[in-house]
Amino acid sequence: MKNLKIVFTLIFFVFAVQSFSQTGDVTKEPGYVDFGDLTAFEKSTGVTEVILEEELLSVLASISDEKDPNIMSILSGLKLVRATVFEVSDENKGELERRVNDIDSRLSNSDWKRIVRTRSESEIANVYIKLENNKKIVGLVVTSFESGNEAAFVNIVGKIDLATIGKLGKKFNIPTLDNVESEK
Repeated sequence: MKNLKIVFTLIFFVFAVQSFSQTGDVTKEPGYVDFGDLTAFEKSTGVTEVILEEELLSVLASISDEKDPNIMSILSGLKLVRATVFEVSDENKGELERRVNDIDSRLSNSDWKRIVRTRSESEIANVYIKLENNKKIVGLVVTSFESGNEAAFVNIVGKIDLATIGKLGKKFNIPTLDNVESEK
C-alpha cells in the first residue's frame, strides 16, 4: 500500500510538472508587452484579431515542416503571436492614436530597442525588439496608426529571427509583419 502511494505521488508530480511546463505564463516572458485593455475599440466596424499561443504554434510548426522548413524554425521558438487591428473612425481616432503614442513612450523609456520609426501628419509606426543578453531577440512589438485607415498592435514573444519574420506575416496574413524584414 505504501508503494502504491509513492507511485501515485510520483505520477501526480510528473503530470503537475508537465502541465506547468506546457502552460507557462507568457506574461512573464521578457518579450511580452501589455497593450492595456483594448476591448473598448472592439465596437468599431472593422476588427481583426490573431492570437497564436505556444501550443497552436507548435502544431503549426509540425504541419509546416514538410512544406516550408523555414517556417518551422521560426514557429518552434515562439511562445505567442498576437495581432489586433482596429479600423480608425472619428469616434476612436484620438484614443487609438494616444494608445500608440503611450506604448511608444513606455517602450522608448525601457530596455526595448526601436528599429523602425515612421511619423507623418496622418501616420505613426514603430517597431521594437527586445534583446536577451544583447544577443538574441526574444520579443517584437509593432504599433501603427493611420488616420482614416487602421491601428495595429502586434506582439511576438519568443526567439525571433528578423530575417525570416516577414515570412511569418505573409504566411499567416498578419498585418504589419509582412513589412518588417524589408524595413529593418
